[in-house]
Amino acid sequence: MALLWGRHRGVLLLEMLVALTILGIILTMGAGLLVRQRRLERDRLDRERALRAVSSEWVFLRTAVLEELAPRRDGPFLGPNEFADALEERHPSLTIEPGPRPGLLFVRVELDWGGGGAHRLVQEGYVYRGGAE
Repeated sequence: MALLWGRHRGVLLLEMLVALTILGIILTMGAGLLVRQRRLERDRLDRERALRAVSSEWVFLRTAVLEELAPRRDGPFLGPNEFADALEERHPSLTIEPGPRPGLLFVRVELDWGGGGAHRLVQEGYVYRGGAE
């Protein structure tokens, strides 16, 4: 009887170790998924902020005074000073070049987003400048 009891206890101990190992693996994977989910959410919110900033710059460019739309390469954003200063760490870049028709300007707006500027948001388009050049 003692021999049978000893074998049974060893099997029970082995089953418990396997169960605890599986539980540990599941908990570790679950924690990794939670960390990844939070990072993805943070990146999504940061990208949305960058998109709003670029959209605001487009609105400003479309309503800007004629003199503000001088050709430039990789210059700072033209929006209000408080707005442009808040974006300085994202390395904003604005390029304005003459377009294919008089009064039409080609505009390229760039802005970093993501942790440490991991990604770059780039948009290109045309803006009408009121008078002919």
